[in-house]
Amino acid sequence: MGEVMRDPKYGTAAEIMALDWARLMGILRDPEATVFAKAKACQRLAVVGNHFTVEAVAPLLADPQLSHYARFALEPAPAPAADQALREAAGKLKGRLLVGVINSIGVRRDTEAIPLLGRLINDSDPEVARAAVEALARIRPPL
Repeated sequence: MGEVMRDPKYGTAAEIMALDWARLMGILRDPEATVFAKAKACQRLAVVGNHFTVEAVAPLLADPQLSHYARFALEPAPAPAADQALREAAGKLKGRLLVGVINSIGVRRDTEAIPLLGRLINDSDPEVARAAVEALARIRPPL
């Protein structure tokens, strides 16, 4: 039988997934927490996250190992702060991380991101440009 993944401090996936949002934020802020624990915390925050959790998740958007998990946590967050965090990250990231953030902006249908996405459709990276066009289409479907 395979070995169960476990963080030395926070335990197994099931143990982490049973925590409340405040404890999950503690994991994300803990520099000693493993990528595994932070990923599981983000997965759980997709369900129990709120406007308080955005500040702990947002810095992970720039982390190549955790960006996907951070976006997973932010996409369903019932908070305008999540939109703001994604827009701010889009202004700083490049390549695949930027494409992912653009996709999340499209999923959230953030109308305040339209000017940003309009600029990104002319990006020199064709993947970024394509993601911006697709996000704009989600936000402003054809009439």
